Amino acid sequence: MRFDSVEGVRFDGLLRYHVDEHSFSFDVSSPADLAHAMGDEGVTSVVIDTLQIEVGVSTHRAMYVWGYHPRSAWEERPLPRPSTRPGGVIIAAQEIFEMGVSEPVPGEEGWKTVFDPSNGWIRVAPDEEADDEMVEVATGVVLGRRGQDLHSVWLHPVYEDGADAY
Repeated sequence: MRFDSVEGVRFDGLLRYHVDEHSFSFDVSSPADLAHAMGDEGVTSVVIDTLQIEVGVSTHRAMYVWGYHPRSAWEERPLPRPSTRPGGVIIAAQEIFEMGVSEPVPGEEGWKTVFDPSNGWIRVAPDEEADDEMVEVATGVVLGRRGQDLHSVWLHPVYEDGADAY
């Protein structure tokens, strides 16, 4: 699976973390922009455990993040604010994407989640190494690449259901 960055704009919307449900959701600002990016064959996901990166089947474009991701498993420690640029990430896979059939990110076993309560950033990654490039594909959703591999997912959600907002 190869992750290629492209020029473009991020999807505007709202990334939420639902504390009571232990999950992320994304509300897109423009359904028309989402429909265009999705293409005419629907969506699927590439997954890191239960964290889903939504992908257009025909376009292969990573759109946003959603899914179950319990905070109880997160390690709390300081994280820097990531240096990003808005754009897109196109995912090339050996297997043809099928609507509704999720594909795991290669090597996704053992990825850890780090949360910085002082600034609200979350980083999901296999190690502490820096990324070569970080692309903000949607509001609060950053995909970090190393070479042509996905190396990290950075998230900056609004925390809901009784948690402090950042």
